[in-house]
Amino acid sequence: MANEAENHLTSTPTVAKKKKRWWIIVLDIVLLIIFLLALAVSANVIYLTSAYGEPFYVNGASMYPTLNKNGYRLEDGEYIPLTWNDSHNDEGDIVDYGWAKSGSTGNWRSTLSRFDIVITYFQDDYLDPENLILNSSASLKIKRVIGLPGETVKLDYDESNTAWGKTTIAHSDGSMEVLPNLYDESDFPDLPNGYKYEGLDRNRTGEWELGEDEYFLVGDNRAASHSEDSRSKKVGPVKADFIQGKAYLLTGQRELAREDGKLTPKFSLSHLSFPWDYVKLDDWL
Repeated sequence: MANEAENHLTSTPTVAKKKKRWWIIVLDIVLLIIFLLALAVSANVIYLTSAYGEPFYVNGASMYPTLNKNGYRLEDGEYIPLTWNDSHNDEGDIVDYGWAKSGSTGNWRSTLSRFDIVITYFQDDYLDPENLILNSSASLKIKRVIGLPGETVKLDYDESNTAWGKTTIAHSDGSMEVLPNLYDESDFPDLPNGYKYEGLDRNRTGEWELGEDEYFLVGDNRAASHSEDSRSKKVGPVKADFIQGKAYLLTGQRELAREDGKLTPKFSLSHLSFPWDYVKLDDWL
């Protein structure tokens, strides 16, 4: 009996299992979701970088209503939808963000075609245009390709479409083509203050003959001075070497922040878009 008692007293006791509290389980699930989301975002950025090359954000309304149509302007602490009259954006504004093929990423230069959207410099952005040396105030622009090398572009005012006018292309073989209009007056609604869209800038119509290394680039917002582009004497046809990339994809929106005097697009979960909501920018016609 003594031995039995001794054995019983010296045996290892069984530890009672504690029940895991419900809030710990919820916290574990939340942390797992956050981890998986961060992993997915990181993987997506890596893919976009390898497939496209460079991210870009849209400043202003020169390409409205294609770009920045769903953006917001921060005014007196309140967010107001961007309009075709918002020529520039500033700190706190919510703007479109996407990816472009640039540099050696992809074969984008040889595949540039009409209606593509490109990111470019203009001649006055260069101290030395021949050697492509930029000046300190150079800024990238985003425009649509209308005319291709060797073509002649003619732009006329058109009563049937006062927003875009009539664009005629004379090809090098002598054939003529009237381009379809992607937008009309209904895409530029009156503003709340009663301000109406002016329509195509009649002072910047005319005819342009393009060289073998030149493109005719125009913003989709063709009224008044909303888009500085190839229609202007200051800009004119843009040399191929000035074009820095081809915009392929809108992947969401970013909030602009000012750092060291420059605007920087900041990631925000509240403006996160999923891949199935991305917008391809080369599917037009």
